[in-house]
Amino acid sequence: MKKIIVTIDAIAFNDNALKYALSIAKQSGGMVLGVFLHDLSYVYADLPGIFDLVPVEYNHIIEKQHEDSKKIIESMRLFNDVCNEYNVKHKAHVYDGTGIVDFLIKESVFADLLVLDEQMSFAAHQAGHIPPFVSDILEEAFCPVLVIPGKYVDVENVFLCYDGSPSSVKAIKMYSYLFPEWNNKNTTLVSFNSTASTHLTNSQNIKDLLNQRFQNLKLDVEHEKRAGDSMLSYFKLKEEKALIVMGAYGRNAFSRLLKKSTANSIITNTEVPVFITHE
Repeated sequence: MKKIIVTIDAIAFNDNALKYALSIAKQSGGMVLGVFLHDLSYVYADLPGIFDLVPVEYNHIIEKQHEDSKKIIESMRLFNDVCNEYNVKHKAHVYDGTGIVDFLIKESVFADLLVLDEQMSFAAHQAGHIPPFVSDILEEAFCPVLVIPGKYVDVENVFLCYDGSPSSVKAIKMYSYLFPEWNNKNTTLVSFNSTASTHLTNSQNIKDLLNQRFQNLKLDVEHEKRAGDSMLSYFKLKEEKALIVMGAYGRNAFSRLLKKSTANSIITNTEVPVFITHE
């Protein structure tokens, strides 16, 4: 893996997503591009409309921008320190404008992986829902996305979600290509059936593919009584030092396992990083 983009909150720095990006880059010999995101919508929100004949107080806007500038400089210093600690090549880019989602989507064209910190200070959070900022990027990104919902932990257990669809197979293959150093971790292929059957779709094909790529593999076929519920309950019990691999987000209306709502539920209700790919 050569280029990893990681989103960083420019005015409320935390290194959760950064540490995942650096850990991956260090093992693969890649480079990390830290994109410092700073939403300036508050500036435009305070400005009057074109037909509003009212005096404008700019002082508080100027003061806020000055304070934010100091925070951004400190965030970049901390970013540089952490990258040097990991001894990983790195670059930084500050994006301080509106249209953050469009900017990241364009950048994703030239990246191997986008590591996305869900906990952005400017991202509106609503209980049980991922921020629109995150959802929009997951739907439109041109490279795989690793969503980081909580603090950094060393990944030891990987769960590959499989429903027999090409999307789920592609996700597994992309994960194995991008993380070859992780193919020896404890890996579980998880399939959720709406019936009590323990039959695995395309059983021999998927087993052959997995055995060629993963050294410590086991299969787990679960009975799902209601779509999404069993998946969430399953992963809530497997949160510790885990990573979840899922297929197409929001682009496969026929896949019950890989529905947008199911992915959202797992992202918002667990502290597990989620690796998501598209068609």
